[in-house]
Amino acid sequence: MSDSWSALLEGVPTAAPLDPGGKIVVLSAHPDDEVLAAGGWLSTQTDREVVFVTATDGEASHPGSPTITSDELRARRPLELLDALDRLGFDEPDVRRLSLPDGELDRRRVELRELLRPLIESASLVLAPFAHDGHPDHDALGQVAVEVCPATTTLWQLPIWTWSWTRPADQWWVASIRRLASTSAARERKRQAIDAFATQVRALSPHTADSAVLDERMLAHACDAPEAVIV
Repeated sequence: MSDSWSALLEGVPTAAPLDPGGKIVVLSAHPDDEVLAAGGWLSTQTDREVVFVTATDGEASHPGSPTITSDELRARRPLELLDALDRLGFDEPDVRRLSLPDGELDRRRVELRELLRPLIESASLVLAPFAHDGHPDHDALGQVAVEVCPATTTLWQLPIWTWSWTRPADQWWVASIRRLASTSAARERKRQAIDAFATQVRALSPHTADSAVLDERMLAHACDAPEAVIV
């Protein structure tokens, strides 16, 4: 995780990006993306209609694991998301699972377009992964979201892995970053929500294939750095 990103984000003015109000649709490639990127801000939106859409169930997070199978991950990770959203303050979250194959969204763009259009057509605000996030699933979902989002709908793109593999000086989109307002209470809710993703934040066993997916630096950034979107 680049320390320069944290420093840059701290310096971004807190003037909020355009939020038209109304219905929010949050698109995630995997259960946990939405919480890592914007969990604190989302925890302040519980009085609005919010629909959470997960393109995959995240079943490919531990290939070669001797401890957990892809079928078990397919069952567990959506439940972790429900727990996390409850910790953010969503009592009965509206979660739509597309259940497309984890790791194959780039090859499923036609299906993604067909599935997403009816889900976002009534949204005022769509949150989607950054179209150049650096993870194939995130990129595919983010690029399809840009394609199908109506011109009358506001789109915020969410960097997730971007903070890990890029440096600010190399990125053409830095001027498009907008910082989301936050509070200490929202940050604490986000920390608790991230901890709900047990299969991702803790090692499943001492075996190397069971290592935590989210390392300490990425977790520190998610918990402590300002949340930001690209508009």
